[in-house]
Amino acid sequence: MSRYPSIILITTVSALIALGLVTLFSAEQVSESASFERHLRWVGIGLIGCYILTMIDYRRWQVWAWPVFWIAAFLLLLCFAPGIGREINGASRWINVGMPFQPSELAKLAGILFLAAWYTNHADKAGTPIVGFLLPGLCVTILVGLIAAEVDIGAATLLGVVTGIVMLMAGVRYYWLFLGVAGSLVAVAGAIEFLPERTARFVAFLEPEKYAQGDAWQQLKSLQALGVGGWDGVGLGNVIHHVKRLPYMESDFIFPVIGGEFGLQVSLLVVLAYVLIMVSGIIIALNAPDRFGMLLGSGVVGMMVIQAIIHIAVTTMVMPNTGLPLPFVSQGGTNLIVCFACVGLLLSIHRQAWREPEFVAPQLKAHLRITPRL
Repeated sequence: MSRYPSIILITTVSALIALGLVTLFSAEQVSESASFERHLRWVGIGLIGCYILTMIDYRRWQVWAWPVFWIAAFLLLLCFAPGIGREINGASRWINVGMPFQPSELAKLAGILFLAAWYTNHADKAGTPIVGFLLPGLCVTILVGLIAAEVDIGAATLLGVVTGIVMLMAGVRYYWLFLGVAGSLVAVAGAIEFLPERTARFVAFLEPEKYAQGDAWQQLKSLQALGVGGWDGVGLGNVIHHVKRLPYMESDFIFPVIGGEFGLQVSLLVVLAYVLIMVSGIIIALNAPDRFGMLLGSGVVGMMVIQAIIHIAVTTMVMPNTGLPLPFVSQGGTNLIVCFACVGLLLSIHRQAWREPEFVAPQLKAHLRITPRL
């Protein structure tokens, strides 16, 4: 297997990290919540974790799938524990463990790890309704439900989409996947209907002009920031002088800051960067030495890229506001560490594929199903 996919992956991620550092340094001058120094520390921690995961054979994690799953579920429950959970803006997404920690980020990775291990252990039953769809679907629903209960619809949606990707790659039948999509749409509709804050955001998304001074204000400011940038941008640190104020410009709304300061040309390069991450990640996953590596690689690539798509879609007002950071660019924390972990797992898969003897790979891949059963 060629080394080029890992080289492209590392180069692209490095470029995004550099862009994030520059943008956050600019945002720190006008936003009290932005911290370049803190983000730099998280980047350092993430790089160390990425290197460690790269050096560890990814197949060792298969036996830890269930323990990690239940640890993630337990941490999600702690978000609701008095004195441990931390509520911000009506959402209980954090716990205090010496520093703010967001269990939903670990839960997304735990869900992918669980699904990859499950469909590896039950490879011949992936097309069956019970073992192939119902049981793994219900297990992941535990994590999705706990994340949604925190009022983190964006993270819950992301995990649901990534679950569908892993199931597709594992060989789950199409009509079961369609059933899962229908169930997910009903759940999202229920959240919009019964959660007042989400209802307001959805209505504001449909009629932004009517709610320009209310729930649509932040996304309209985001469009304004993108618009003032033009092709070349207004310069580092100058976008805030045009939009006056943009909440969460260091995290959930960092993409319009990039567009405003550096222009459309850099915004398009950011989109291209995630395309390159997707392509290189898919190549690594499809050339994995075994089924577990293929499914794990597909899941972590999907998680990073889908999150980027949602972030860009929200900040360009293509979908309602959900509040997801831009991978490797937004101000760091739990999400940044998990993104680095995803890269480390991909590099580990590529490293093991590179080290596998040539005569072994065809034997392993002969039993690999990477397309859905019709």
